[in-house]
Amino acid sequence: MVDGVAYSALDWWAEAGVDTLADDLPHNWLAQAAPAAPAVVTEAKPAAPALPGTIQAFRAWMLTDASVPGAVRGRIDAMGDHATGAIIVVDMPEAEDRTSGTLLSGEVGALFNRMLAAIKLSRADIYLLPFSPARSTTGRVGDADLAALSPLLLHHLALAQPKRLLLLGDAPVQAVLRMPAAKAREIVHQVEIGGRQIPTVASIHPRLVHLKRDYRPLVWDDLQRFAAL
Repeated sequence: MVDGVAYSALDWWAEAGVDTLADDLPHNWLAQAAPAAPAVVTEAKPAAPALPGTIQAFRAWMLTDASVPGAVRGRIDAMGDHATGAIIVVDMPEAEDRTSGTLLSGEVGALFNRMLAAIKLSRADIYLLPFSPARSTTGRVGDADLAALSPLLLHHLALAQPKRLLLLGDAPVQAVLRMPAAKAREIVHQVEIGGRQIPTVASIHPRLVHLKRDYRPLVWDDLQRFAAL
């Protein structure tokens, strides 16, 4: 009898249109539902392009690719034969280099040649490369360009396989040794490049030596360290 009454009550509610159970708490059935939170879509960033795997292809890429900092026009290539194992890095081309098309031309270049001769070397005995193939309008490497060019220099050096390394100027010293040139001088650093430990000397750029003769004794000491490697 009880079951019949219960079923009769349920039938009554069903006929009244009640087809959903409700709890004991009041509820505003007319309120609009809050909009669903938009889905977060993470844009996939393209992977960094692989750098050329041969030194010839990499040098050509450095001269022409727009992603390399600096104007494409007027870029200066590395010079010499990397097979010599004696690799020297400068920060950027000189102003005169855009006319000559060679690194370290003009009076600064003449001083550089004398520096090499002092340790019984010539340009034919070294591989000379610029940290930045383009000269900036300010004549210095800014922080953003330093960050962008540093991995490119390390890639270039890994391809060149130096036996000894001379860094001239603050930018290449910062890129390889992670410290200012003034702090990095006076010792021989061992830098891992391409899986090998490379003896490395930091020194002052010939541009500054040309402007201030007081730097010459300091540079002479650095050149002696490099010659002894």
